[in-house]
Amino acid sequence: MEIRRGLIFTLRRELYKLRRLKTFVVVVAFLPLLSLLFLVALFEKGVPRDLPVAVVDYDMTSLSRQAARMIDAGAFVKVVDSPPSVEAASEMMDKGDIDAIVIIPEGLERSILRNERQEVPIFINGSNLLVGSLIQKDIVTTVQTFSTGIEIQKLETQGLSPLAAYSASLPISFSKHVLFNPYTSYGYYLMPGFMAMMIFFFAILSTVFAMGLELKRGTAFKWLSGAGHNMGVAIIGKMLPYTLWFWILSFVMMWLLYAHMGVPMNGSATVIIVASLLLVLAYQWLGVLILSVTKSLRLGLSIAAGYSVLAFSFSGLTFPFIGMDGFVATIGKVLFPFTHYMDIFVDQSMRGAPVSCSMPDIIALCLFVLAGMAVVPLLRRLCVNSKFWGRL
Repeated sequence: MEIRRGLIFTLRRELYKLRRLKTFVVVVAFLPLLSLLFLVALFEKGVPRDLPVAVVDYDMTSLSRQAARMIDAGAFVKVVDSPPSVEAASEMMDKGDIDAIVIIPEGLERSILRNERQEVPIFINGSNLLVGSLIQKDIVTTVQTFSTGIEIQKLETQGLSPLAAYSASLPISFSKHVLFNPYTSYGYYLMPGFMAMMIFFFAILSTVFAMGLELKRGTAFKWLSGAGHNMGVAIIGKMLPYTLWFWILSFVMMWLLYAHMGVPMNGSATVIIVASLLLVLAYQWLGVLILSVTKSLRLGLSIAAGYSVLAFSFSGLTFPFIGMDGFVATIGKVLFPFTHYMDIFVDQSMRGAPVSCSMPDIIALCLFVLAGMAVVPLLRRLCVNSKFWGRL
């Protein structure tokens, strides 16, 4: 009964404080939601299109113009200009107007008619790896298709049927099947990561701020007394409104992903829902840990923000673990709950893996919660000792 009374008192006290901290409410309630909507607008197309390239045509023949049209019809690139020289095209690239230059050499058509080998140079801006790889893939595929078409036409003139000519020009072909992300959409795996990061980022900061404010204003002992001097009840009562709100945001995130963006759900939605709750709790309790160790609102917020931002880099989403140093990869899995959440999301949503495959990551999220709970005695010490009050 005392626990229930203390929990209700702490909860009401926190809700009353939120009515007075209007700026904090705006930050906690509206900024995460706006972040989710912004990410939807950012990744709605899923794949970059119309990446600008220039074609320098020194041949000026019907064949070279056909090649330029085929490049322009590619899935990812768009021919925005046909400068008269390589120097002019290089100047455009230096200004950032284009990301690639395709040079069609003089005598291309003549060399093809003579059955002579001819090279088509391509200069690609490699400063952006994603853009560069997409352009290279698209242009190389187009040029190879163009070359194969010419070879097929030559074989047909020698009396072969279209099918026989095609088989002779491509004796071995690939049968490609893209699993789990058939549209190769960057939004399918990047957007869920960014959305989840926004949720836990605000979750950990709100926890550090709400509890650190008690220390800063010297009201920590009143907070503890209202909970019946039970530090666990005091923490749960204070965190509960934020826990529910950020969990609700995770449902908003899932609606945007699955209903609006069309991200596939091939596994268990229940596991993802549970994992989302555990992720919020993990980062909230890590906020408790950070505040208890730093004993300072300002330092705690700084460390919590830096720690949260690093999570995406160590998640293996943009750069795979197999390419990382072993020690760094271990850090990503041991220090960041976000890594385990994304493993669960990819396994259940994209791959449709059995629930048993996600259980180790579920357990890992629970361990992060327990790690935060382990410092409850230390936070209690801060609340009852006045020398820790009033610090920035």
